[in-house]
Amino acid sequence: MNTCPRCKNPTEQTDNYCRHCGKSLRPGQGFLFTHAGIVLMALILGPFALPCVWMSRVIGTTAKWLYTLLLAAMGVYLVLMLHQSYLMIQEAAHMMMGGGL
Repeated sequence: MNTCPRCKNPTEQTDNYCRHCGKSLRPGQGFLFTHAGIVLMALILGPFALPCVWMSRVIGTTAKWLYTLLLAAMGVYLVLMLHQSYLMIQEAAHMMMGGGL
């Protein structure tokens, strides 16, 4: 028998979560730390999914570096698209104010 680090209640060896307080007994091993979970989070959160990549105990170091490169590239792309959108809005505002004639 083990004990929960948060509530100190007894837990089974096979438990993933404490039955009393819900704390994860195996951090870094849930769905969000698998390949599928990281891809899903990258699609939803973009580069903000990077901490889960490095906290994962499921994927290897090579995969972590590949995810890091892909998420960094995604971040650069998003910043460039945001800048391009800003320029287009500025141009449209300038044209609406009569500067485009």
